[in-house]
Amino acid sequence: MMNDENMERYWLWLCSCPGLYLNGLAGLIGYFQDPKTLYEADARELIRWKKLEDRETTRWVHALMNYKESCTLAEAEARLANRKLHFVSRYSRRFPGKLIHLPDCPYGLFYRGSLPDPSRPAVAVVGARLCSNYGRQMAMVLGKALAEDGYQVISGMAAGIDSTAQSSCLTANGSSFAVLGCGADVCYPEDSRALFDRLGKTGGILSEYPPMTPPLRAHFPMRNRLISGLSDAVIVVEARDKSGSLITADLALDQGKEVYAVPGRYNDLLSYGCNRLIEQGAGIVLSKNSLLDNLAAAMDLKKVRPLGEEDERRIPPDLGEEERKVYAALDSDARSVDEIAQASGLTLLQSMRALMNLQLNNLAVEVSRNQFAVSIAS
Repeated sequence: MMNDENMERYWLWLCSCPGLYLNGLAGLIGYFQDPKTLYEADARELIRWKKLEDRETTRWVHALMNYKESCTLAEAEARLANRKLHFVSRYSRRFPGKLIHLPDCPYGLFYRGSLPDPSRPAVAVVGARLCSNYGRQMAMVLGKALAEDGYQVISGMAAGIDSTAQSSCLTANGSSFAVLGCGADVCYPEDSRALFDRLGKTGGILSEYPPMTPPLRAHFPMRNRLISGLSDAVIVVEARDKSGSLITADLALDQGKEVYAVPGRYNDLLSYGCNRLIEQGAGIVLSKNSLLDNLAAAMDLKKVRPLGEEDERRIPPDLGEEERKVYAALDSDARSVDEIAQASGLTLLQSMRALMNLQLNNLAVEVSRNQFAVSIAS
């Protein structure tokens, strides 16, 4: 689905509907194709669509119908401006490229401040809310070290490890971004008000939920996929068994990201999750220098060759312009879709379309999920 600036208004309107979650949005778009058509649909069309859905959707379908009657495009834009927020849909060039390939990529993001810089690496630092003094000190050390080494720090602004790492990053003049399980205009926890205000000026606060959405428990596991998705690596500092931080680590592994853990005493409940991650093969944080060395090595493998460099591979003359650019950006080592898009100068949607055509012509292969390399046969 292509997008333009005018269509962004309709995406903002639709994503601002209270209580409308990702699955509901997917169902609506699957039926109406785009938010403009939905916006212009009359009540009879909505009722006809409702009949195709199961009973569980009835409640929020009525809410959507009421929302259509009470909120216009201009009113949705005014509400956003009044809350001092910005919006970007997944079809905009400004949308974070690292999230595009997620199977549950949000249709839009509300944010305060700015979005992460796609040209700079990002690392998530997550951990226990009720952390120990040891965990807090480690979060401070890591937040400062990452900032000084040029990494953006991603986390959830939660009390404990998250907020400590982000505050330390900002104090070291770094950039940090918080992904919230509530509206991007809602400070949660309230004790993090100072950090909330700082992030809005020297980083960003992001959420897939509309403005004024309260911090409901069900929202937080969902936001964890965005924390890991925005990051090139995830570091866990203190985590109990079955904690939210372990969910983030699992999501990072599913997304093909590097995962590191800070070790702790074997009988310490706060270190159980981290020690188990290490046992399962996660990188171990022995010192800030060794961590930075490991991160640098991992990031070096992901560096994108700038276009224009000498390439001994002959580009087939019958390729279209988009396919030529993407083919030139491929390498024998796998690269992610957003890295390929960055190198080719194309949008993510253009890059994905070109990659599909290159695969059909045996010129590219998908080495692992959303990781592509040039075909040896080419």
